[in-house]
Amino acid sequence: MKNSRIILSEIEAMLQERHVSFANLTHLEWIQQRAEGKTFSFSEHIRGMIYSLLSNNRPWEQIEENIDQIDKIFFYYDKDKILNTSADYFTQQIQLIKCGNRNIKKQMDALHGNIHKLERIEKEFGTLDNFVTSGTPIEIADLLANSLKYKLHTLGLALAMEYLRNVGIDAIKPDTHICRILGKKHLGYSSSEEAGDIEAIEIINTISKETGYLPSKIDALFWLFCSDSNGMICTKIPDCERCRLKGKYCNWN
Repeated sequence: MKNSRIILSEIEAMLQERHVSFANLTHLEWIQQRAEGKTFSFSEHIRGMIYSLLSNNRPWEQIEENIDQIDKIFFYYDKDKILNTSADYFTQQIQLIKCGNRNIKKQMDALHGNIHKLERIEKEFGTLDNFVTSGTPIEIADLLANSLKYKLHTLGLALAMEYLRNVGIDAIKPDTHICRILGKKHLGYSSSEEAGDIEAIEIINTISKETGYLPSKIDALFWLFCSDSNGMICTKIPDCERCRLKGKYCNWN
């Protein structure tokens, strides 16, 4: 049986030694704020959705560096101003600051429709906060990604989980780094080379129950540890010589 607490403690220590900070992971702050009683407005939900869209196939650091410009481009998430502005404007402005991705046009073309979908959800549940807290994160993300009634277009499961994190829900985004480190060639929580999206979420929830770490904190530790621009240890080509998990806790050779 894996000692997940030791694994997380070792990762946390290695990140501290490399002076890797959680400061740029603003979703952790939003999760803490919700835990302390904050409610999120409609505009903040739009912001959370747009941030998640922009993170698609794009290192978050590039978005973070331009966050003030992004907020301005989207009129600080004023619903009426966004709805009265063409999708082409948003596509062009985001591309000008080099924060686009291969799906940016489709994402912006779907933006008005997604906001109208959020309006319908708000009408049904009273507030969007009521909706996002009406089930487990994976249940709500599945509705947003896959259901006919609640689906937000261009959001798959991982981006739906990202949106939930951006409005303070203690959720996990099963991106490439997370799925890889959980796979059988690395920490071996999964029997597959890379964990699947739902499997990764289930694994981290299990680790959370075993260790007392919040799922979002586990997700952040793994992500920073694997990121090319942060921990730079368990990247696609891992730097095992600097990793204290080598041999005892990790299967990479």
